[in-house]
Amino acid sequence: MRALWAILAGMALIVPTTSTVARADAGVSRPTGASGVDPDASGDDAAEQAAAEIAAARARANAAAEALFEAESDLDALELQQQALEQDIEVLIAQIEALRATVEQVAVNRFTRAGTDSMPLLTGYRDAGEQAQVDVLIDIVNETSADDFDQFESLNSDLEDAQAELRQAQDDAEAARDELDRRREDALAEVERLKEIEEQRLEDEAVQRALEAQRAAQRARDQAAADELLAEAAAQDAIGTQTQLGSGTVVPDVAVVPAGDIDDIDSSVIDNRSTGGTGGGLTGVTGAGGRPGALAGDLGAAGWVCPVQGTTAFADTWGQARSGGRTHQGVDMIAARGLPIVAVVDGFAQSKVNTLGGNTVALSGVDGNRYYYAHLDEWATLGQVTAGTIIGYVGDTGNAKFSTPHLHFEIHPGGGAAVNPFATVFNHC
Repeated sequence: MRALWAILAGMALIVPTTSTVARADAGVSRPTGASGVDPDASGDDAAEQAAAEIAAARARANAAAEALFEAESDLDALELQQQALEQDIEVLIAQIEALRATVEQVAVNRFTRAGTDSMPLLTGYRDAGEQAQVDVLIDIVNETSADDFDQFESLNSDLEDAQAELRQAQDDAEAARDELDRRREDALAEVERLKEIEEQRLEDEAVQRALEAQRAAQRARDQAAADELLAEAAAQDAIGTQTQLGSGTVVPDVAVVPAGDIDDIDSSVIDNRSTGGTGGGLTGVTGAGGRPGALAGDLGAAGWVCPVQGTTAFADTWGQARSGGRTHQGVDMIAARGLPIVAVVDGFAQSKVNTLGGNTVALSGVDGNRYYYAHLDEWATLGQVTAGTIIGYVGDTGNAKFSTPHLHFEIHPGGGAAVNPFATVFNHC
């Protein structure tokens, strides 16, 4: 069952067919402005080739974005590990210090008592029975003292191990920062190349039509495959549920992002049970790799507008580790600072500032959904807006100052729990 959900997640978020070309030549660097279009091609063939070139460039940019976000997630995980180790070390040091005085006193007592046991002149017993009692008490004290010494030695050994592990984690984090810098440069370079190709090719309306036709055909294939897998998975799930209930197995709790003031919490507070899972799942259920909502589909109806107007790259990073023990509850869209950010639907846009999101906008859509935009450089038109209205500009406010300019975008169906927005953004951007 879990395998089916994992397969379905991959099918639901598959890159268009042309991205296969992108992966094949992802490591090939092309000169600026170089074209993959056959100069002898004409008409529809040339348009299709140009559309394929754009799709391949988008796939490369998205792959670079995914690598960047994975590097950020890896670094966040290492920093969390460091914090945990530092806390463990503090506890060990406190335990050692609390035991140190006892151990030192035992050592002094042993030294000053050495050679005095069973000497009548020093022990001062009056008869053999009293001496026997004294010997028993001394044995008890010695045994207790030995336990203290053993615990003291064990704690110091644990401390040395924890300190060594912390040093390794610090080294790993430093290497991860270097890798993050490299991947950031790669991602920005791919986005810039994509921008150049789009500027060259998308001026031709025929190319635009060919590109949309390719995307529409791929979406149809993806949907058909997803429907087939969903039907098969649902059938097996029904059988599995009956078996579980019949055997008294407890059904797992649902892990969702809580509804509420998403502007204040940055929609990042999530039940910790959602992390570390291995199975697939529907929206709100622990998904592949502990990613709840990994199968959320396209939630954008006709007229839904891409939130970033201009060249952008993004990846499915739902559920990835983030600083502070959070998990990622949206999609990050890398773009040049200052690119317009727009309302995806008609609605009411309200600005707010918070620590994580920086300059944010909450859009209450007429479609009943709530949309959350974060890290804006500045705001534009707010209040009552229509789809496509510029409400702000791409920036790196909030904790994005540690990353690169991008839009953090979330979808809350019905104003409730956040779901994975990747499929929606992918199909409309």
